[in-house]
Amino acid sequence: MTEELSLKRTVKVIQSRRSSDKSKSYVASLLQGNTEHLLKKLTEETTELILAVNSGQPQEVVHEAADLLFHYLVLLEKVNISLGDVINELTLREGVSGIQEKQSR
Repeated sequence: MTEELSLKRTVKVIQSRRSSDKSKSYVASLLQGNTEHLLKKLTEETTELILAVNSGQPQEVVHEAADLLFHYLVLLEKVNISLGDVINELTLREGVSGIQEKQSR
């Protein structure tokens, strides 16, 4: 339950930054900036997570996973998709084989 509340708080903070001054808020600068820049940031964070996993250092993996999750949440906000929409999609897939789900697309 604590994880869910923390994630909801993070999403609310991200949402609240949409109209903030981008010179004073990193999140505002991502939300108001070029989508390509945010996509590059997501790619960078993904690469850093992969490197952390390969390093075998669990705390580094946690750190990089948090960075990636945060930027993923910012991306969802930028493209006006709620985390709830993503969770609903995952719920629809419950009990469905990954192989079957891919074949249905």
